[in-house]
Amino acid sequence: MMIVEVCINYQDANVDRTFDYLVPGHLEELVEVGKRVYVNFGVSNRVVEGLIINVKEDTNVEREKLKCVLAVIDKIPIVSDEQIKLAFSIKNYYATKLGQALGLIIPPFVSNNEIYIICAQQTSDLTLEDELKEIYNRILKRPVSANSKLAKENEDKIASLFLRGLLRFELKLLKSLNEEKRETPTEPQYKLTKDQKKALELITSTFDKGIYKNILLFGVTGSGKTEVYIQAMRYVISKGKSVILMVPEISLTPQMIQNVKRRIESEVVVYHSKMNSSQRQRAWLKLKSGEAKVVIGPRSAIFAPAKELGLIIVDEEHETSYKSEKSPRVNAVEVAQMRAKINSIPIVLGSATPTVEHYYYAIAGKYAICTLRERINKALPEVFVVDMKKEILDGNKSIFSRLLLSEIEKNLQRGEQVLLFLNRRGYSPIVICRECGYVYMCKNCSISLTYHKDGYLRCHYCNYKQEYTSICPKCGSKYVRQYGSGTQRIEDEIKTYFKDARVLRMDKDTTTRKDAVEEILSKFKSKEADILVGTQMVAKGLHFPDLTLVGVINADTILNMPDFRSKERTFQLITQVAGRAGREKQGRVVIQTFNPDDYSIVAASNHDYESFFEEEIKIRKTMGYPPYSYIVNFIVVSQNEGFAKKGIENVYRLLEKCTKIVNLKIYGPSESPIFKVENQYRYHILVKFEKASQMIDIANMIKERYNYNNAELIIDVNPINTL
Repeated sequence: MMIVEVCINYQDANVDRTFDYLVPGHLEELVEVGKRVYVNFGVSNRVVEGLIINVKEDTNVEREKLKCVLAVIDKIPIVSDEQIKLAFSIKNYYATKLGQALGLIIPPFVSNNEIYIICAQQTSDLTLEDELKEIYNRILKRPVSANSKLAKENEDKIASLFLRGLLRFELKLLKSLNEEKRETPTEPQYKLTKDQKKALELITSTFDKGIYKNILLFGVTGSGKTEVYIQAMRYVISKGKSVILMVPEISLTPQMIQNVKRRIESEVVVYHSKMNSSQRQRAWLKLKSGEAKVVIGPRSAIFAPAKELGLIIVDEEHETSYKSEKSPRVNAVEVAQMRAKINSIPIVLGSATPTVEHYYYAIAGKYAICTLRERINKALPEVFVVDMKKEILDGNKSIFSRLLLSEIEKNLQRGEQVLLFLNRRGYSPIVICRECGYVYMCKNCSISLTYHKDGYLRCHYCNYKQEYTSICPKCGSKYVRQYGSGTQRIEDEIKTYFKDARVLRMDKDTTTRKDAVEEILSKFKSKEADILVGTQMVAKGLHFPDLTLVGVINADTILNMPDFRSKERTFQLITQVAGRAGREKQGRVVIQTFNPDDYSIVAASNHDYESFFEEEIKIRKTMGYPPYSYIVNFIVVSQNEGFAKKGIENVYRLLEKCTKIVNLKIYGPSESPIFKVENQYRYHILVKFEKASQMIDIANMIKERYNYNNAELIIDVNPINTL
């Protein structure tokens, strides 16, 4: 008799094991990986829902002790065999629980049955109680929506009919959803450069070979990476396969999405977690049926049910937004690599500023690399670095250097646009009493409160806010002062210098409303504004023909963070935001800094990734940081500081035992650099491993053996930041 491996209560994040069940003969043809089933569970034999994750012929359990599957719920699988394999890869690599991993691949609308109708199976031999027969006949006559009033009010009766094999779930027909009219693609003819042709040939030949390979597409901003993506996608689709195109943030890439939709001879769907339920259902159904061959989206797109996957493209692969900061702490770029490996297909990693690790693997021969060294239309912008220490000594107390103010004035006279970048929102990032030194801190987090123009002090970690009174709560002094600058202050002050200039601001505070990002970008593109002030949201994916000047207000905001990736992030952010200037006209960039000689700033000003890499890789090697090691941050959190401390001590004891078997370096335990977040105290241990296999084995061992219930253990594999 056939055996299935079933994950019970598969949507519970704490579930971490499976159970074997026998399949009765009459259900064998219906059983398939990815379908849901009803089974008896536990001593009480209660009927529960489970997900089939494997179909096999043998089991480690005595067959006499196995229970039988009671009913198969789905007509088609809700997830594919390939997606199940991906979930297990995630569970293993990130030392997470099976329920958490499955939660990533199962679309949220499945749990409330929004995409299903209930149909009755025709049968001539029917003996039912009256109340069941009435329900059965109603559904036989007319199938009902699985989340209809009838289904919800008669859950037990419908479950009973399922158990008798008289009902089944079917997907709603596509035509029952409000279809959007698809435009007929128009294909402009673009002549590829020599470097673009070389990149395209490598991608298509790798696809033809049917092998897994990482291909790093390293191209300066404006060098035509998107055109390579599109032509590679067209080739793969022509061979009957589908493509996943990942972008860092969906709201900031409307131009790329429209470009792809206009150029692809296939249905293109967007897939992300902020879509409403019906939009996401429609996209899911089109992908599941194979009607759509291209899916574009941020992190969650890598879990989309793309049918017969042939290629994965990750645009701006260096972006930190691909890494989840909440459990399970997966990195969508690494997950994309897992999925490409499962399918034996190429994955293209595109960036003007690739991660140090990926560039290292490329020059070491582990990845293939294609380089696009020149912009398609114009030369790279001219860059000027201003030492703000000298500005202050020369008597300039302004946020803006004299050079930047002069360049802005010239731009406005020419009718060209300006982008001012500062990676801090709010008005002032710190408020201090000059009398006693008191700093206004968040009551929930170990973070200073930021002053906002609405008269409130806000925490940018937990959103706590308190009214600003300008009187010190500690000593009662009136000598309270705001220090530093945020985007609100930049917006205000630039208006005092250029009173006739039309200014827009784009940061988290101005984009909370739905479609706010699109509205701001649309206004700027249509030249309803002269100056755009923004945080890192404006550093990527934007292309404005008349944007010819970029000002980086303070290049040091990330540079001095206590994290080994701070130099890399500084280089990436400056390079990316500088790349917004002069896409179609000659551009200029002014970088303001107190550290003009720092190698990350010098390299960014020279558009020189290689020199930055050479300096950075020396430090990484000396300090034993990635790519020369694999890192896990073990974090224990609790609302009780003592519990958090005891929890991390338990982790340390477990790790100490491992040092006898594996060569690893343990740093800690200690308070996390940001000790308290959202009323949770945080202790951590940073561990460096020589091999990925050692990291995986030990992280999973810690997960299994940590049993202190008073404090939560978070295992962050390959952390993006260690704060």
